[in-house]
Amino acid sequence: EKLDKYPGGRHCDKSTGHSGAVHCLSLSSDGRYLASGGADSLIHIWDVRSNRKLDGLEGHRDVVSGSCFRRGTHTLYTSSFDRTIKVWDVDQMGYVETLFGHQEPVSAIDALHQEKCVSCGADSSARLWKVAEESHLVFRYTSPRAALDVTSNVDCIRYINPTHFATGAQDGTVSLWTSQKKKPLVSIANAPGEGNWIS
Repeated sequence: EKLDKYPGGRHCDKSTGHSGAVHCLSLSSDGRYLASGGADSLIHIWDVRSNRKLDGLEGHRDVVSGSCFRRGTHTLYTSSFDRTIKVWDVDQMGYVETLFGHQEPVSAIDALHQEKCVSCGADSSARLWKVAEESHLVFRYTSPRAALDVTSNVDCIRYINPTHFATGAQDGTVSLWTSQKKKPLVSIANAPGEGNWIS
């Protein structure tokens, strides 16, 4: 049963909702804000309590592929096919900064409590961003089936705890990483079955 419906669609203008596909959703840890990102390069902020759109955040130049709130805050991180990560202050409905580093579209992003986030993308890498220090670590993914010329784009990423994260790649491999090593602790090939992507 639907509780509510937020406006959008091909003929929708940006003041009311997305005009294309919605690619990501994230909810603030206090349940107050819902952020949606889409093919229209926009991020919309919705007030969950009143079921209304508060504002739209503009700045990405391509599909917004991922979003996540830093836990315990209203700091929003977004990733995009424009190869950037953006940081937003949702309380002020304002842009904070852009993080550069990915060489291809960014697929996904995740964050915990600290001023850090992890992202992954079509450049076959995962990156751990130390936002306050304006630096990042690069973790290169090499497909166990690289000799077979199988694509190794990394499509999804999730923090497990402040020092460990997991990635899923288009070749069907799930990898567990630590921030202390540049290579995965373990990789499980064909995790979803032969020829299936993880996203």
